[in-house]
Amino acid sequence: MINSLNFSLKKASHLPVILQNEIAECGHACVTMICNYWGHQIDLSALNSLRNTSIKGITLFDISHLLQELGFRTRALRVNLDDLKFTRLPAILHWNMNHFVVLKKVTKNYVIIHDPATGVKRYNQAELSQHFTGIVLEVEKSDSFKKIINNNKLTLYHFMKMARGINKFIIFLILLSLSIEMISLLNPLLIQYVTDDIIGTSNMSNLYMITFAFLILILLQSVIEYSRSYMIVYLTSHLTEKFSASVVTHLLRLPLDFFSRRHKGDIQSKFQTIDHIQKKISTDFINTMLDGFMVIMNLAVMIIYSLKLTLIICCNLLLFLGIRYLSYRSLKNQTETSVTQHARAASVFLETLQSIVPIKTFAKENGRFKLWHNSYIQALNADIRISRLNNNYDVINQLVFHIDHIAIIFTGALLILTSKFSTGMLVAFLSYRLLLINKASSFIHYAFDYKLISIQLNRLSDIVLQEPELVTQGRGQHAFMKGNLQLSNLSFRYDKSEPFIFNKINLTIKAGEKIAITGPSGCGKSTLLKVMMGLLSPQEGEIYIDGMLLSQFGLKNYRELTASVMQEDCLLAGSILENISFFAEEINLDYVYQVAQLACIHDTIMGFPMGYETQVGEMGSVLSGGQKQRILLARALYKKPKLLFLDEATSHLDIVNEININQSLKSLAITQIIIAHRQETIQMADRVIQLDNLAER
Repeated sequence: MINSLNFSLKKASHLPVILQNEIAECGHACVTMICNYWGHQIDLSALNSLRNTSIKGITLFDISHLLQELGFRTRALRVNLDDLKFTRLPAILHWNMNHFVVLKKVTKNYVIIHDPATGVKRYNQAELSQHFTGIVLEVEKSDSFKKIINNNKLTLYHFMKMARGINKFIIFLILLSLSIEMISLLNPLLIQYVTDDIIGTSNMSNLYMITFAFLILILLQSVIEYSRSYMIVYLTSHLTEKFSASVVTHLLRLPLDFFSRRHKGDIQSKFQTIDHIQKKISTDFINTMLDGFMVIMNLAVMIIYSLKLTLIICCNLLLFLGIRYLSYRSLKNQTETSVTQHARAASVFLETLQSIVPIKTFAKENGRFKLWHNSYIQALNADIRISRLNNNYDVINQLVFHIDHIAIIFTGALLILTSKFSTGMLVAFLSYRLLLINKASSFIHYAFDYKLISIQLNRLSDIVLQEPELVTQGRGQHAFMKGNLQLSNLSFRYDKSEPFIFNKINLTIKAGEKIAITGPSGCGKSTLLKVMMGLLSPQEGEIYIDGMLLSQFGLKNYRELTASVMQEDCLLAGSILENISFFAEEINLDYVYQVAQLACIHDTIMGFPMGYETQVGEMGSVLSGGQKQRILLARALYKKPKLLFLDEATSHLDIVNEININQSLKSLAITQIIIAHRQETIQMADRVIQLDNLAER
């Protein structure tokens, strides 16, 4: 049994659900949940700025150390299921041998878990035993605890600022909408007039007049509705384009490390939240303001009719609001789960399509289907729970307002019987009541929907709030660059808790020199190449270009002067001509032929029925591995680089083609840094660097 006493008198009222953005971010997500529970106002981005996550994951020791840095005391324990009820909550559990979750609640029959990967989960004892490894990390505030407040959050205001250029357009749209609403306020008055002054007095002439007035109002309302609908379509399209372009521009400027830590399907899912956010800013925002205004106007008119009847409706509206508030937290949790599981299902589906060849050759279709189906079913189950919550809410809502309707009719009838109300007044009041209920219900719905938009904003913030690469112009000039490259005390690791992948590397490469880098797999050759290319930033050391610091030379200038063929490179959907020129607006066809000949692919291309106009398919799917590599090499040479980086760029070629390409590359007066294992490529180099011990031979 755990002998653990908890004398804390004050706790935060709510343990939030924080979902991980990166593949190996569960530990940081758990720490963020614990921090917010105890009073820190911090999100994952802020926590990652304090300590970046390792792409290989995090250990319990690392989590404990991070919590101690944030002002907590921690204690790691090994417990059995029966003793879990004595754990100080919330606590962090080791899960499935490769994951961390937060334990929120323990009862006799079940536990409630906040899983950074899937959201809120409930497990019975049998289910818990299948996942829980027996390791618990208890957390409590220490004497050094000081609240951290992070105000760097993505809000709707961030996007509203983009709409400032169309303020007049939005104001005009609001005025049109307001006109429609004001016309709707006149309808009950006309109904009252017909009931009391026309039907009661059998005034036929006034009946024709009032009918004509009704028609005029309906026509006017229809014209305004048409104009409003047209403007909403324009506004929606304009904002969607503006928001999407802004996010995509920012996304493309993010460092390579951002993409390597996340599933592509998850990034796509986060980007698609823009449509939901745009809708909230355009039509929903305007409707919310109008609904609020109309609620006030309706109440004012109804109070003039009868304060007693209006108070009955107000009491029911408050009850309606309370029911909505009580269901909000459950609705938010299920919405988070739904969004996360749909994103996971999309990631699995995209990954399956990208890996269809090995899936078929290993006969793993059923396994991939089960993996996708499991995520999809969990998403659908969350959707079902959301529908149930909304259905329960709607049923109770209808019950409340039906009772309200009966109460209004009963009380109104009493007022008519006591001559305090006319029949027309009651009919008009019932119309205003219906209008008020519709507007108040809509207003409350939009208000809580705006609270739920935080889920989408939090997901999108993983893109929008990331710091972009610092790609400066610098002082480097293409015409005068020679291609000298120097590494001074260069060191790199993904996280400070990990050992260096390479440490204190010093290397000088002269202009026009061909350097081959060799070493066992996993020693950091590709990582070193990415650092040399400016795709990854070293923790220590400097890179010099022609004697100038890379930061002074300018990363933008540097990338304009370099080209590469990496292991993970692929072709883009389009023709071979477009891929070699990398979709340049003006293509130098003669030079395309020249670089294709250097890459030993020209004759192969000319053998295709469509020649250089042959479509390569998605990611080059219609070409062989060797053909793709040679087209990628031609693409790199078309750029006319001063430095050429090649990472196993000829690994799929036969010996004859590899030798011919090496001869072509050797004839070029450009600096070349090549990662290779084959002796045919290594022997063509001026120097060979053994990375594991930095020996030169």
